[in-house]
Amino acid sequence: MASEPGILTDWPWKPLGSFKYIILAPWITESIYSIIVGDEKGWDVFNLTILPLMLWRMLHSQLWISLSRYQTAKGTNRIVDKGIEFDQVDRERNWDDQILFNAIIFYLGNKYFPGGSHIPIWRTDGVIITMLLHAGPVEFLYYWFHRALHHHNLYSRYHSHHHSSIVTEPITSVIHPFAEHIVYFALFAIPVSTVVFTGTGSIIAIAGYITYIDLMNNMGHCNFELIPNWVFSIFPHL
Repeated sequence: MASEPGILTDWPWKPLGSFKYIILAPWITESIYSIIVGDEKGWDVFNLTILPLMLWRMLHSQLWISLSRYQTAKGTNRIVDKGIEFDQVDRERNWDDQILFNAIIFYLGNKYFPGGSHIPIWRTDGVIITMLLHAGPVEFLYYWFHRALHHHNLYSRYHSHHHSSIVTEPITSVIHPFAEHIVYFALFAIPVSTVVFTGTGSIIAIAGYITYIDLMNNMGHCNFELIPNWVFSIFPHL
């Protein structure tokens, strides 16, 4: 926890403990019901994709966790040559909270956001727009938000929780107070909401973008050199 926890530090479902996924039951039930009683042509494929996407994100993160801990145990290519403290393991055990949070927002967006339902599988223009918006405003805003989090007021109330983990693991990347995740979601929702609102969104663009964010987060905090040094010797501009 942060040194001086601010408002919206804890996740709303913290009292539920391991039963927190019961929150998704109404939406999952509705999706299953639509398959059973609805015509196949009327299925909302994006709605049916939200749960598999959530499960894929968990599996993706778990694969990175396993790879990182294997490398840590092996002791080669480690960046911080120390073991992982039990306090850190306990602090990061709820790393899936942000996936649950995203799933809730996606279900709500699918139901209430203009253009949020019956999204096609693929649209090339939406993929290009997503890439441009991420490389432009999202990266710019993320940089300045991250700098602001290192200001002593925000750092002590929020971001210090993240930096409590010295020997980082892939999941350390998402260990933040609830308030931080609200802002992060708002930032990364810029490309997604734009393509959905303009009718250029696609399931592959949305799922691919989220997977890319997870990949970069996991890789950036895995505490081992994934790319060998000789690659940078050959390609110094990297």
